[in-house]
Amino acid sequence: MNGTSMKLTHQIARKVQNRIASGEYPCGSRIPSERILADEFGVNRATVHAAIELLVSSGGLKRVQGKGTFVMNTDVDDASIHFKGMSELLQRAGYEPSSNILRTQIRPSGYRLSRIFGIDENAEVFQITRLRSGNSRPISVENTFTLPSLINDIEQVDFQVYSLYDAFRMNHVSITRIDQKLSSSRARQSIARALDTEDGSAIMLIQITAHNQNDRVVEFTDVTVLPDFCRYYTDAIINNGVYSINFQGV
Repeated sequence: MNGTSMKLTHQIARKVQNRIASGEYPCGSRIPSERILADEFGVNRATVHAAIELLVSSGGLKRVQGKGTFVMNTDVDDASIHFKGMSELLQRAGYEPSSNILRTQIRPSGYRLSRIFGIDENAEVFQITRLRSGNSRPISVENTFTLPSLINDIEQVDFQVYSLYDAFRMNHVSITRIDQKLSSSRARQSIARALDTEDGSAIMLIQITAHNQNDRVVEFTDVTVLPDFCRYYTDAIINNGVYSINFQGV
């Protein structure tokens, strides 16, 4: 890309960013297609594509295959610990990643979750159950829990598009520590069926607990994962570009 093209690309990126800042493209919304933007700005699609890529790389936008490009919150604490996308990790390993939301619901916390979150047993938590796959092969089942009060209109969030950490970013929830506990077990019944593995076959269990700057638990996730893919979870914590994890075997 020559100097003139680069300058034009940055101009288009700034125009899109200005529309985000003004609220014309609200946080969480899908922006117009590259073809429409090219027509509006009077440039070719390649220039728009390059401009969008700049905003994606900076965290201002997020591409979702088959759905479009969505606005993210750019007011992010870069020093926070966060999940490096599982999709990216799998892609680097040569897999075509996919995920499917099996269930979302608000439910009573019960004894176990009330102890984890430090809330009353009758208080509500929000649950997301997700099946992750690589090359169409099931990899893991994740049961994630968070507090509904942390995310505006949490029941309206499309978690097929946004991860929980995307939603945290858009609601200014800063993650400062993530703890993991790892153990081994055997797949039984529904889990064996979901992971397309034999009943009684070996699996790994990972418990993930995320804390905010006040050391309050904001996420708890139970992961059941095939042993060959366990390392993608233990590699998925990053801090300022350096992998970092508080890890305990159980």
